[in-house]
Amino acid sequence: MAEQTYVFLATMYGGILIGFIYDLYRIFRAIFKPKKIATLIQDFVFWIVISIVATAVLLFSNSGQLRFYTFLGFMLGSILYNRLLSRVVITAVVSILRLLRKIIVGCIQMILYPIKLLTRWLSKPWRWFKKKLKPVYCRWKRIGTMPRRIYQEIKKYIKTIMKKK
Repeated sequence: MAEQTYVFLATMYGGILIGFIYDLYRIFRAIFKPKKIATLIQDFVFWIVISIVATAVLLFSNSGQLRFYTFLGFMLGSILYNRLLSRVVITAVVSILRLLRKIIVGCIQMILYPIKLLTRWLSKPWRWFKKKLKPVYCRWKRIGTMPRRIYQEIKKYIKTIMKKK
């Protein structure tokens, strides 16, 4: 009887773990909003992970024997987790993810701040330099594109000359 109680409690723990993994999966799907094919792949991976967890719990608790009370333990553990802990865990994980996002965005902004300052500092001399070089650049661009323009003009006049009347 003690061994059956141990197996029952272990499978309840497995059910709680499966419920937790399901909540993580729900959070992941809510954040990324995958399309149909990605959802199919994620569902497949989810079921593989759940199968591995259930198999591991069964192997470690009672050498993989399937009994009615093992199924009852998995279901009862999942239901207890869903009713008692699911909202708290989802709220906590979402809060942690939001905090992590704020920290990461803050770090990125701290890293990029000197670059923004440098670009602001260099933009004024750059505008002056660009203003001075614009006439030279336009002349060189016009000279550089001259062969292509000549070719296009010749091609256009050849078509008009070669037309049959």
